[in-house]
Amino acid sequence: MSGYERVIGIDVSSEKLDISDSMGKLPAVVDNKVDAIKGKLLKKLTAPEKTLVVCESSGGWEGLLVDLLHEAKVNVAVVNPRQTHHYARAHGYLEKSDRIDAKVIRLFGEHVKVHLTKPLSEQEKQFQALSRRRVQVLTMINQEENRKLLCRDKTSRGLIDASLEMLKNQLKTIDAQLKKFVDQLSKDTPKVKIIASVPGIGPVTTATLCCELPELGMISRRQIAKLVGVAPLVKQSGNSEGKRKARGGRATVRRPLYMATLAATIKNPVIRAFYLKLIQKGKPHQVAMIACMRKLLLMIHDMVRNEQMWDPLKKANDQAVSSLATGTTCSAGH
Repeated sequence: MSGYERVIGIDVSSEKLDISDSMGKLPAVVDNKVDAIKGKLLKKLTAPEKTLVVCESSGGWEGLLVDLLHEAKVNVAVVNPRQTHHYARAHGYLEKSDRIDAKVIRLFGEHVKVHLTKPLSEQEKQFQALSRRRVQVLTMINQEENRKLLCRDKTSRGLIDASLEMLKNQLKTIDAQLKKFVDQLSKDTPKVKIIASVPGIGPVTTATLCCELPELGMISRRQIAKLVGVAPLVKQSGNSEGKRKARGGRATVRRPLYMATLAATIKNPVIRAFYLKLIQKGKPHQVAMIACMRKLLLMIHDMVRNEQMWDPLKKANDQAVSSLATGTTCSAGH
């Protein structure tokens, strides 16, 4: 149980929380509301510092619970549902209910090493909300543009154009606000200042890395690459050695990182030199881009961990990831 005396698994939904307590002292179900969480859950935790609460990422419905747990100084880990689902199948839990899910989440927290979720300041929460809203607006713009391609009615096309204009104006507002947030946070937050100092990294990528990748600088290089989905994964069985591919990971981080890498192949001397070297070796563009994404990510990861600003006059920026120059590149995967 990783040093914790008590592990609590919680299955979160919009209206209620199903609870599985290793000590069996908490109610099985609690409303997903402030008063219920404080009165029926938090007040009954006798040793918060020795308690671990585990829940799944549930599309944002877990936000209230996580915030209240952080306020009460309770350790909480928000885990990937895919991991708990695989764990359940591996342990023979083929049936599914909210009560069973809560138990599986608790067992997962007891037997698997999890990373604690970091509490966010109000400013960081606003930063995160804007970053996620930008993804939503981009998705809607893409959807409207696809609808316009198939629309032949003049009136309907006019309505789509009006919607696109509104969404694009909102996108400009969000981008301006994100830039303002980056400028403000970079004065007081070393991590933001370090990320923003890297050539090719703009406000959008800075916001995404800060909000959606809190593990940056905290875990190993291979772990951070796998989290984002840019690590070449081994595919070997017996005498068969398949082609290594990068797949999985956090798409919300990978998409802006790809755009930043495109810019870095022009603006960042380290990434540009690496990209050109791979192309000269005959690597396809997409393979070279995945390798450059990994190199850029690990460069930023090491800079954050070492609290080192970008300095074009120092070789340390490139030395942080120099092993990649002779490493194995991988093909693009999903």
